[in-house]
Amino acid sequence: MNMSALDVIKANLNVARTLIIDGRDRYIGVTRTALNIEQIYRNYRSRARLLSAVEAEKLLRQAHRESSEQICQLCRENGAIWVKFAQFLSCRPDLLPLEYITSLQRLQNDANPARFEDIHPIILANWGQDWDRQFSSFNVHPIATASVAQVHRATLLNGKEVAIKFQLPTAKSLFEQDSLVFTTLAKALRPLVREFDVRQVIQQLINMTLEELDFRREARNLKDFRAQVHLPGIIMPELFESLSSERVMVTSWVEGLRLSDYLDQNPERAKPLLQRLLASYIHQITQLGVYHADPHPGNFLITEDEQIAILDYGAIAHLSQEQRLQYTNLLMGLMGFSSVKLGELFRLAGFRCDRDETLEEISDYVVGDNLAGLSIADRLSDSLDKLRKNKVIMPDSFVAMARVIITIGGFMTHYDVDFEFDPASVAA
Repeated sequence: MNMSALDVIKANLNVARTLIIDGRDRYIGVTRTALNIEQIYRNYRSRARLLSAVEAEKLLRQAHRESSEQICQLCRENGAIWVKFAQFLSCRPDLLPLEYITSLQRLQNDANPARFEDIHPIILANWGQDWDRQFSSFNVHPIATASVAQVHRATLLNGKEVAIKFQLPTAKSLFEQDSLVFTTLAKALRPLVREFDVRQVIQQLINMTLEELDFRREARNLKDFRAQVHLPGIIMPELFESLSSERVMVTSWVEGLRLSDYLDQNPERAKPLLQRLLASYIHQITQLGVYHADPHPGNFLITEDEQIAILDYGAIAHLSQEQRLQYTNLLMGLMGFSSVKLGELFRLAGFRCDRDETLEEISDYVVGDNLAGLSIADRLSDSLDKLRKNKVIMPDSFVAMARVIITIGGFMTHYDVDFEFDPASVAA
């Protein structure tokens, strides 16, 4: 007999300590949400046995919608890293059904900033007692706050304006608590929510956030990315390495408006800017083999002269020369520009499944009339959905690449910009 989510949580003394002592009220909703989701999918499976395949599919989608709303509410209540996790999941159609993606995309990160008194010990540990002598001005009030960090604006003695990213004092402790609870929930829900692999999703979230908690990694990512030859009109901030550390990162200040704010104010500029952004990401993936892997709308600024500044380098992905070639061929195949059968391209790229025929069947679906007229982003999204439902094992590097293109495609759809694909732009 399967244990309920509540039974599993009670059985784990470490989690019990987190819930009762460390987390206090923060995790009261976790158990409630786990039980609610468990019941939603139990009800679905009980009723689906009596329905036709079409009716059962409709019922399953309703279960996905109800469960995703439960998760959204929980993330709003707990905030911080929970919202970050939700935002990550909202860009993972390879892992989650569309109903989850739609619900999670509505979540916004509105974390509360830490007081300057709480940030001050980090400043002293990194820059010493005379830290303020390095600046001609320093704004003690943060300009922006996210799930694990907040950003302050300052001016160095040489007149250069900088953005200083401080890790929130509670980020690591909350992450340790949250990851423990998430891991336990994954164990509890895995046998109950069989429609997707909960444990795989949670583990990827934990690994991603753990990497982002070390700003030295982000600093290396920024240096690596800046060293590449990018397309015109794409810029990134300069790193001030001597002032940066594990919990502090200092870069040049980029003056501009967030992409969404700029396009809302200047809708007629959506087409050239978004097509340039798409071209940049295609170039990063197919030509550079190094690409920015977190294309959240807040990570793009539009400067006064309409350059696109890419921010936040916690997630940078690298592709080998072989992967670049394979994924370029797959992109060409998805759009019907390759003479090689798509099923063979999938196999060459490392896709695996129990039935050899599955990849051919999915390929026939993709290159047939089913996806005619769709953009490459929509084709990727639909293909990932088919691959996921057929339990095809996909290379992590392909999933990350597809997520990026799908996300950029989402921007273009939102602003009604055609998703143009030029085969010459991905010539290897």
